[in-house]
Amino acid sequence: MGGVMKKLFVLLSIVLLLGGAVSGAAVYNIPIDSREYLGAKVEYKRSFIFGPSFEIGLPEKGYGIVTASLLLPNGSLMELGIFSGQDKIRINYGQLTKAMKLWASHLKDAKLEPGAVSPSLLLVGTLRDENDNVRYFIKAVPINVKKVLDKRSIQVKLPRGSSKTLYNRARIEDKLKSIKPQKIKSKDIPATTENWPPNFDHDQCYWKCDPWTGSCYQVCLVWKLEQVLVSKSNTVIPLAAFQVTGDTNAINAVTITATYKQKTTQSLELVFSAAAAVERGGSASSMEAEIIGFSHTTNTRYLNIPESYVRIWGSRIASPSVIGAGIRGTVILAKYRLYWWDGLVYQKLDDVAYVILGKPDEGDMTLQGFVESGWPSQYGGVIRKTMWFVHEYWEPSTYEKGQGGLVKSDINFVSSTDTVPLFSASAVALGTLSYNNLEIAPFVMAIGVGFNTDSTQFSLIHLDLQLKEEYKNQYVDGTFYSSKVKFQYNGNEYSLAGMYGNIYIHSNGSLPPCDPRTGICPTSNNLGRQ
Repeated sequence: MGGVMKKLFVLLSIVLLLGGAVSGAAVYNIPIDSREYLGAKVEYKRSFIFGPSFEIGLPEKGYGIVTASLLLPNGSLMELGIFSGQDKIRINYGQLTKAMKLWASHLKDAKLEPGAVSPSLLLVGTLRDENDNVRYFIKAVPINVKKVLDKRSIQVKLPRGSSKTLYNRARIEDKLKSIKPQKIKSKDIPATTENWPPNFDHDQCYWKCDPWTGSCYQVCLVWKLEQVLVSKSNTVIPLAAFQVTGDTNAINAVTITATYKQKTTQSLELVFSAAAAVERGGSASSMEAEIIGFSHTTNTRYLNIPESYVRIWGSRIASPSVIGAGIRGTVILAKYRLYWWDGLVYQKLDDVAYVILGKPDEGDMTLQGFVESGWPSQYGGVIRKTMWFVHEYWEPSTYEKGQGGLVKSDINFVSSTDTVPLFSASAVALGTLSYNNLEIAPFVMAIGVGFNTDSTQFSLIHLDLQLKEEYKNQYVDGTFYSSKVKFQYNGNEYSLAGMYGNIYIHSNGSLPPCDPRTGICPTSNNLGRQ
């Protein structure tokens, strides 16, 4: 009888265990929070028996190899490692937790909750597709600090079809012939993690055979961080910049407003977008630029914004001047390079990728105003430098005329599938580039600042220039710029919008300034441009 009872107890225990597992699995599969960021879906789930996991669904079917890094509060990139997998990869959760603990300490000092911020997980990857082509993808996906510290399992689904062909099969076979491996120094070996190096018993990467010995081995294409070109904290990220000329004595005041102070709903996030440019074969002529996602999000409920506007009185503005507004933050510009890699030796290739990320100073989101006398110049201050780059690399997109002043709003409520948020030129990063790298300037001058909800995205800057009462009949002209480089997103191409322009206050007998792009100066006979 005792033996029967013992067997019954064991059987009952197994049934209860399986029932709990099934119940737990059901709970595990139900997301407790789900967000979408420029097509990338992030789901947080309750962890089950085996602890939390972090899984990335690749943008295409195939074998992918991803270099993963996380943006830290001080503007550095913490490399989490190199990860690989078929159709999906798993990120080391312990490495992610280490990075998020640094964020938690930073947010505590800023008197913010860990749930307020989602820093960027930067994924730079290659993928061997089903047709043996090698594709590449670069994505920035925000991951919430508190969710990681709460040990939530995370599942990220990158947008399908968002990778691009780097080399077709024939080109890969041609490049394999030129591989001349070099011994790598131990300190240069990337962090190794689960599933890396790949299983060489399977045809996951590309086979390289020695014609003399007949021995064969697999080599993979891997992106490695080569250099952080720029990392500046506590610097200004411009949100608006204007060249002002003409009868500036007529100006009463210019008010630049950031509308995020009023946006406090739970689902609303202030977002900093990220952009990347890839030079295939090291040639700027083959450069591809794209918006890669969000480099940082902050829940607006947690923001401490004493005021959301700046007012610049006319007495501070001479002709010419550049005025503007921005917030304190961090900018990072990183350069990645493609390598052949077999786990022991490597060969450097000419393909490089530039990635620009930005984040605000979480403890102080106050909008700050700037007035810099003189014409736009790459050797000037932040605002003059920003306007110089806009003149050099963007193009006029809209014209406005007002009597007694000029009002311009860039608040556009639009579907997330039709546009992207407001983008801001980051002259802080661009100004540090050498002359030889200026050709990448129009591709990387893009740190986006806007809002994200579950359904819409919109931008946040408003300009109001008012003349003094005695000049209420005078006219003000405004020329506003957008990027001439088209950034790809969701199957379409977009110019980056922004509140950057030239403002001219008419006066008797004066003429507008010369066109900064063409050098053509207006005369009394050719003022009919509008």
